[in-house]
Amino acid sequence: HDFDDDLIMEVYLPGAISEVKTAVSLDEEDDKFYNNNPIFNLAVLNIIAHHYDNRSITSNEQSFDVPASSMKLIQTLRSNLVKWRKDNIEVIADES
Repeated sequence: HDFDDDLIMEVYLPGAISEVKTAVSLDEEDDKFYNNNPIFNLAVLNIIAHHYDNRSITSNEQSFDVPASSMKLIQTLRSNLVKWRKDNIEVIADES
């Protein structure tokens, strides 16, 4: 392993997962929504790449807190979550 691999796996990956989930929903009932979700995975990878590319404290380029592409993916996830809840959470409630 090199330092970058450890940094990505131990810092950037869990941080990006948390960042996306927190931006989409704080409800633990929604955790299954993220399983095998390609848009969630892409949003996480996008945020990892952003943080990795902007890891230097000093930079000649302007940096942004969250890339516009990540915000678009998060907005898509929020919309998809509404449909997922209707299809999954309400069905579970009806079966109770």
